[in-house]
Amino acid sequence: MSFVGWDLSDPFSRRPRPVDVAVVDAHGRVRFDERRWPQVERGGVLDAQALAAAFPVGPEDVVVVDGPQGLARPGASVREAERVLRAPGRTPDVLPEPGRPFCGFVRGSVLLFAALRRFEALELLDVDTPHVGEARLFEAFPGATWRRLAVEKLAKKDSPAGRARRREVLQAAGLRFPVGELPTHDQLDAALCAWLGWLTRHETGRVHAVGAPLWVDSEGWLREGRILDARPA
Repeated sequence: MSFVGWDLSDPFSRRPRPVDVAVVDAHGRVRFDERRWPQVERGGVLDAQALAAAFPVGPEDVVVVDGPQGLARPGASVREAERVLRAPGRTPDVLPEPGRPFCGFVRGSVLLFAALRRFEALELLDVDTPHVGEARLFEAFPGATWRRLAVEKLAKKDSPAGRARRREVLQAAGLRFPVGELPTHDQLDAALCAWLGWLTRHETGRVHAVGAPLWVDSEGWLREGRILDARPA
């Protein structure tokens, strides 16, 4: 079993940034990789089967994604979990059109979660199992968890000092990074996601899910969804 974190990008941008991947083994060792979004088809369509193929998952892997898993409840402009955790990207109750800030990111993430549930049969919390220790596909918001883990105010996440301190925080939590490398801030967000997945199997008392439960509406859309966060040690 591996614990995998994905720091998603916007697949609808002119030149999509590769998705940073962190893989953590049972001993806390971290390695980094990348995934690339499939080609967006005419009319802004992302094919579900192509999405699942572009993000392969091992048969026992636990995956945690920095990106929304579902739409807001009908009539709402933001999901409950995003409101509670003060996420800058707000997911509306309809699939947003790319172009405005965060809209392509949100659209790609919601479609990716749906594709993985459909084609990879990855269990989601609430709709497939009520137990954190049994689900295999989760959502995280690293910005909130970094605030929870750090005692002091962290330097900007893309600065050398901010990156070094975030690495130290995860090392103190048990992760082991490649020697001599200072990961990018996107890689560190992915590593934090993977660590939250590790907690769901090894220290369940240190992780909890925030927000309104995930559910499936009459048209098959995933709505709301709880976000993983860490409790202080």
